Amino acid sequence: MESKQNIFKECAKCGYIWRTQDDFISDSEAEIIGYQVNFKNLELGLFLFNHISCGTTIAVHASQFAALYDGPIFKERHTQQKECPEYCLNKNILDPCVVECECAYVREIIREIRRKPKQKKHLPHDSE
Repeated sequence: MESKQNIFKECAKCGYIWRTQDDFISDSEAEIIGYQVNFKNLELGLFLFNHISCGTTIAVHASQFAALYDGPIFKERHTQQKECPEYCLNKNILDPCVVECECAYVREIIREIRRKPKQKKHLPHDSE
């Protein structure tokens, strides 16, 4: 049995294991499909991924990807204000936000995840 310390994420449905964050975001079988915001604590928001091999959705806390962003984090939230495109209110919109809002850095993390080159497909129970 694999030690939980050596695992970044494990698929609850098929048991596939990604040992590192890089393995996870570069896997063509793990496709980002959404983001569920947590306005009280942005790091508790959830990035949603489709595990294509088995069809399940995998949720990963935003805090686990924080290191992918090294730009400014704004202090004020502009949700539902005139300039806000309201991307955070729709979990399926993954576009970057141009508003200087505290939520904007999460959109940049999504951009970084989507830019990562993808590796070939794996078999559902291939854990190497």
